[in-house]
Amino acid sequence: MAVSSQAKLEHQLDAEGAVIGSLLIDPDIAGDLLAVVSPEDFLNRANRLIYQTARALFRSGSPVDAITIRDRIGPNYNGYMVELMEITPTSANWREYAALCRQQASLQRVRDLAQKLGEAVTLDECRPLCADLGQLLSDGRRTDAWTMREMLDDFFNAQNPNAPAPEYVSFGLSPVDEGAFTELGDVVMVGGYPSDGKTALALMMAYHMAERYKVGFFSLETRKGKVRDRMVSHVAQISARDIKTRSLSEGDWSALIKKSDDMLRRDLTVLQASGMTATEIQAVSRAYGFQVIFIDYVQLVQPELDRRANRQEQMASVSMSLHTFAQKTGTLVVELAQLTRQERSGGWREPDMHDLKESGQFEQDADMIFLLFRPDPKDKELNKDQHRILKIAKNKEYKLGRWPLYFDGDKQTFSVLADAAGRSVMQSLVDAGRKAKAQNREATGQVSFTELGETPDLPF
Repeated sequence: MAVSSQAKLEHQLDAEGAVIGSLLIDPDIAGDLLAVVSPEDFLNRANRLIYQTARALFRSGSPVDAITIRDRIGPNYNGYMVELMEITPTSANWREYAALCRQQASLQRVRDLAQKLGEAVTLDECRPLCADLGQLLSDGRRTDAWTMREMLDDFFNAQNPNAPAPEYVSFGLSPVDEGAFTELGDVVMVGGYPSDGKTALALMMAYHMAERYKVGFFSLETRKGKVRDRMVSHVAQISARDIKTRSLSEGDWSALIKKSDDMLRRDLTVLQASGMTATEIQAVSRAYGFQVIFIDYVQLVQPELDRRANRQEQMASVSMSLHTFAQKTGTLVVELAQLTRQERSGGWREPDMHDLKESGQFEQDADMIFLLFRPDPKDKELNKDQHRILKIAKNKEYKLGRWPLYFDGDKQTFSVLADAAGRSVMQSLVDAGRKAKAQNREATGQVSFTELGETPDLPF
């Protein structure tokens, strides 16, 4: 005897209700549940609304329970939510409910595609539908693909002045932000040599981003206590030495108290992550609902490949895993990385992204690569102890660039040298570099007129 369409729908809604009911009666499963179920898995509008509300609460760091959800969606859903909690026998089986929910949702998408296939009038209309059908039957998910018509329509909609403006993540350095166009779901690398200030710069960025996003800072190298001291030193502008020697003055305590409210508002969590694998970092990120994660530093992530694999293969696997995680979850992943040490016999040279240690996969997977390094010791304008150069070595979306920074090590603070003096210093560095390249090419008979000509303005 054939099962009626109404019975099939009720079966799907039973699975949906059990998933939502489990979430309502056991808020502790929220992180894991939200990581494996998506809004598309819910056919019922009310179930989808409750799920999306729970996800928004979780990502903002708010408690996820029946009270907070009802407060967001209104009292009209009170009776329905109570009913779901009453008919759900236990939350212990939520994974089985979720699997059934996804399966039934995929089955419904197959039916929808089959109906469209039945209505198609040409083979060209059938091909993308068959591709989606094959994907659904292989892993239960539909490939996220656009035809040119769909792409053009979406572009027009995105450029509509009344459409929501795109959201770009700020790094807190205005010259960089002007051309970064970084979004959630990107991968950004900050490369540097040991003791050049990568962690201090990353903590500044993380603190800045935590004003708007839920940020996790995974520290694989530095103990939490040291990260704490660096953060307080930067935010309150207190001497790091005085913090270490417990010799804070009344003025220092006053400065910290003035900044305490601001610090408490920042949604930043520091995690001791020594020995963690990429999979473990991803699981913790999902559990906390982080929108941005910093990994300090990525070459210390524990590889999951067979130990017989060489180091480059292991690091390539880590890089690809984090890149996939960023794209699938919409999480901005900022990876700190060590650069390969320069050979002393060869003298100083400016590093590039090919110097990222142990894997070329890092430079392939990154949407943007920052390099932080000390100026040439021979340079008379900049001091190798007080100054750094911040270089955008890769940017898929816009410009590359260089900026001289002043580094106050005692306050763990970087400042962009954006005044006339800083600009002239950077301009002289670029001019010197172009002149050296031109002389080298002239010696080999490959002179570039652009290198011998006028230097364009810098991007700051």
